[in-house]
Amino acid sequence: MASAFAHKRCVITGNGGTSYAYLGRPWGPFGRVVFAYTFMDGCIRHVGWNNWGKTENERSACFYEYRCFGPGSCPSKRVTWARELVDEEADQFLQHRFIDPDPGRPWLAQRMALRIPYSA
Repeated sequence: MASAFAHKRCVITGNGGTSYAYLGRPWGPFGRVVFAYTFMDGCIRHVGWNNWGKTENERSACFYEYRCFGPGSCPSKRVTWARELVDEEADQFLQHRFIDPDPGRPWLAQRMALRIPYSA
């Protein structure tokens, strides 16, 4: 079973005109975070990610972006251990089965249906 934070179609904004925030940092080894189709305001630092002072986590952390945009989205200036996904790679993180992998026991869909109107 996969585990990660997958942020899809989000908006990241902040206060002030300077870059001061990171997209994430590996709390421990093997952290995985994906931002897809996300607007990133100028508050995001161009390097994007921080190793939290643990260079060994750079070898195992998987920090990805996919088709993000905005002044804080700077794939060419990101840290070398994070990267932009291509279509085939991104698909595994963007499908419903990533967060609700067992169709026989759908936990997310049931909870969402109780709160989100069909027209949303």
